[in-house]
Order: sequence, then structure tokens, then C-alpha cells
Amino acid sequence: MKSLLYALVLTATTASAVDFKTQIAPIFRTKCYACHSVTKKVKGKLALDDDKLPEQIGAGKNIIPGEAMKSTMFVNCTLADDDSDVMPPEGKNKLTAAELDLFKNWINEGASLTGGGAAPAAAPAAAMPAAAAGGVLKWTNTEGKTIEAEFMGLQGDSVLLKIPSTGTTHILALSKLSPESQAQAKAAVK
Repeated sequence: MKSLLYALVLTATTASAVDFKTQIAPIFRTKCYACHSVTKKVKGKLALDDDKLPEQIGAGKNIIPGEAMKSTMFVNCTLADDDSDVMPPEGKNKLTAAELDLFKNWINEGASLTGGGAAPAAAPAAAMPAAAAGGVLKWTNTEGKTIEAEFMGLQGDSVLLKIPSTGTTHILALSKLSPESQAQAKAAVK
């Protein structure tokens, strides 16, 4: 029984890694491109367009895989509004707590541009609408594996599920869930 639970949690953990294309790139487009895109303008020699981003990732660069707290780009997004290095500047279009958590987890997972990393992403408590919590439910992935978890909310194209036994919240792409579980998640927010 323990091995089955471990396999289900492992499956959920693998599927819960932050995905660049569906979770991080949209943040860059909405929060950063006004000043950091070759299609608009490039301030500070920092272009975050998908084809330019690899130039910003690596040791000694703006994004250091596995080291969010040493990554200048992440740290600058967490500075106080009155700090001269804060990004975005002057409180304009600031990243939300949920976006910062995703960004931090993506970097700590390795800042992969081709898929999710290896570790589960921690979901912010603020992402859950108070009325959405509905107790422990069964969730099935596209491979037919089932886990019992509490629905914590939707975040973009992902569902936030909390495993009661560990207290760990995982972010799973809706596309990784069975059609029934996808419908269950969408119904829970109505």
C-alpha cells in the first residue's frame, strides 16, 4: 500500500514542476516585455524574448539555475518599491506573490526552457479563493493513477492540490488530469 501511495505522489510531484512555456513565459510577456523585449525596447541589455532568454541563464548571469536567491533577476523582483534596483521599477506592473513563487520555483528547479524541472512547485496560500476549498477529493491523471488531495484553486492552466498527509501543495497542469478531474477542478471554482 505504501508503495502505491509513493508512486502516486511521485507521479504528482513529477507533473507538478513549473513549466516555462505555460507558466513563466506568460509572466515575462505581461510583466517584463514592455522594457525587456526586442519587439518593444531593451533596457539594461536584458531581452527576455524566448529566443534571447538562454543568454540570461547560467553561472554569473541574471538567472542562475538552482539558485533563485543568487539570481539577480529574481532578487530584483523582490526588492522594496523604493529600491533603485527593483523590477519592475516604480511599482509598475509588479509581480504578484503567486508569480514570484512560480518564478522562484522555476529557477530552483533548474530554469528549464523546454519543460518542467524536477521538484514540485510550492503553491502560495493566497492563490486559493476561500470558497473553493471543498475537502479531500479523488484526482486521476491521464495515466489513470489516482491520488486523494484537497482542491486549493486554479492558477492559469494549472490546478493546485494539497496532499493532506504531507501538507504539500502541488501545481499540476490541467492537461495532465483526466477529463473528469479537469471538470471537477473547473466546477470547484464556480
